[in-house]
Amino acid sequence: MKIALCQLAATENKTDNLLRAKKMLETAKSQEAELAILPEMFCIKYKNELFGPASEPCEGGSCFKMLSDAAKELSMTIIGGSIPEKDGNHIYNTSMAFSKSGSFIGKYRKAHLFDVDLPGYRFCESDTITKGNNTPLIINEPIRTGIAICFDIRFPEWARMIMNEGCDLMVLPAAFARATGPRHWELLLRARALDNQLFVAAVAPATSESSYGHSMLVSPDGKVIADLGEEETVGVFDIPIEELDIMRSSIPIKTARRLDLYKL
Repeated sequence: MKIALCQLAATENKTDNLLRAKKMLETAKSQEAELAILPEMFCIKYKNELFGPASEPCEGGSCFKMLSDAAKELSMTIIGGSIPEKDGNHIYNTSMAFSKSGSFIGKYRKAHLFDVDLPGYRFCESDTITKGNNTPLIINEPIRTGIAICFDIRFPEWARMIMNEGCDLMVLPAAFARATGPRHWELLLRARALDNQLFVAAVAPATSESSYGHSMLVSPDGKVIADLGEEETVGVFDIPIEELDIMRSSIPIKTARRLDLYKL
C-alpha cells in the first residue's frame, strides 16, 4: 500500500493554501498513493490569532468541499490534516477523513490541547481552541487506521486505544514547535509505533517559525522509514505491511499483556 505525506508550507493565505494542498494531493495520486495525509491546520499558518478568521463549519465549508471533491476526483482516501472548525461559539482543531468515493467518513476533534510555558517559548492553544470530547477516529480504508492530532502523541493511552481497536496505522497531523521538535518529535513517534506495534504516519507543515517540519513514517519496530526534512514536499512510500505480522508474532505484546494487574 502506498501512502503520501503532504508536507505543505502553510501561509496566512487560506485560499492559496487550499489550492496548493489540492496540487499536492494530485501529485500524491500521480505517484499511485492510496492514502494521502495533510498537516495539522493545513489551511492556515499555525497561529492562535489566525484560527478564528480562518474557521469554518466542518460540513459545507471550503476545506470540506475541496477535500471531498479531491477524494472523489482522484479516487484516493484523504485525511485532511486539520482545520479550525467553527461550531456555534466554539472553534475546534478538527481532522476530517474522506473515502476514495468522496464521501465523508468522519471527523476527530483534538482532545489534548497544546498549552505550554517553556523558557523562551509560550503557546496556549486553549486561548482560541476548545478541546474535543471524543476518542480517536477509526477508519477502515485502505487499512484500519486511527487518527489523532499533534499533542495527542504525548499521551500513551491515546495510541493504546488505537492499538486496542485493531489498527495497523496511526495517523498524526501535527505542527510540533521548533522548541520541542528536535528533542521529542522522533522519539515520541518511534515510541508510540514500537509500544503499539503499528505504523505511525505523522505529517507536519514545512519548517517555519511555527513548525518543526520533519514529517515521518515509522515502522512497527520503531524504525524511521522516511523523514521529509524541512522543505515543502510530497513523499510517497510503500508501507511494508508484512512487518506487522513479523513484529506481532515475534514479540507478542498484545497477548502477553496483564490487564488483570494494570490497576492500583
